[in-house]
Amino acid sequence: MREKGGLIGGKFAESSIDLRALQTGMKFKGKSFIAIVLTPEQPFADWFGEIDRIISRSPGFFIDRPIILDVRGQRIAIEDLETVLAGLAERSVRVMGIDGVAGTRLKPGMPPSFSGGRLTSDVEVPDAQAAAAPADKDEKQGASNVASSAEPKDAAEKKAANGTQSAKSDRENEPKALVVSEPVRSGQRIMHPEGDVTVIGAVSSGAEVIAGGSIHIYGALRGRALAGVAGDDDARIYCTKLDAELVSINGLYKVADDFDETVMNEPAHIRCEKEALIFEKLG
Repeated sequence: MREKGGLIGGKFAESSIDLRALQTGMKFKGKSFIAIVLTPEQPFADWFGEIDRIISRSPGFFIDRPIILDVRGQRIAIEDLETVLAGLAERSVRVMGIDGVAGTRLKPGMPPSFSGGRLTSDVEVPDAQAAAAPADKDEKQGASNVASSAEPKDAAEKKAANGTQSAKSDRENEPKALVVSEPVRSGQRIMHPEGDVTVIGAVSSGAEVIAGGSIHIYGALRGRALAGVAGDDDARIYCTKLDAELVSINGLYKVADDFDETVMNEPAHIRCEKEALIFEKLG
């Protein structure tokens, strides 16, 4: 099941304040957080059934997580919204905000209206220079070939030096991997949306590892592993023993009962292909 755009999705919640307008000695800071986005669907009984299925497979899935209820584009009555909120509260799913409903429509005691944020799976649009027309590129390439044949030696050396500096700068700007050199215990959550995560040790049941890139676990995976949360379909999950509660790559997830039995308790490699999670043995 695809988390984003369906039952479950993710967003970066961001806020900003014009500090120049504030004449005070108080210090203000901004932070960004990843929130789970739930999109209720009719009939609610079926939707809650899917929520119950997730909770039964992974009881701690929603614990201590920021939850946004997304009803944008839906003609949902306030009474129906009350039903959804009550059903979630019964399941200990705490909603911090509602996206898609004006605050004036909400009743006292309801979570506040929430707007903004961006989906974690958004794809950045290339700039104009990167999207140059093929014809222009061919013309420039031809001119470059002519010029390079007559290029002075010192200019060529300078160009090579600039290329080396540019490559070094690109490496410095690459997302850095997070290495956890000890086991991840039950109740712990390792979150690194900027890149890969490597755990040297086991990930216990009830523990969670979240990465913007791939996840490498040199030990047993008994908890939850969520890779590619920043929208990376090429992210992978590797572990020396697969006994997980849940695995996910870019919002596509499977719980333990849905795993391929041939890889259970074996060294495993999990990848995403054509909107499906593929489980393979390592070695």
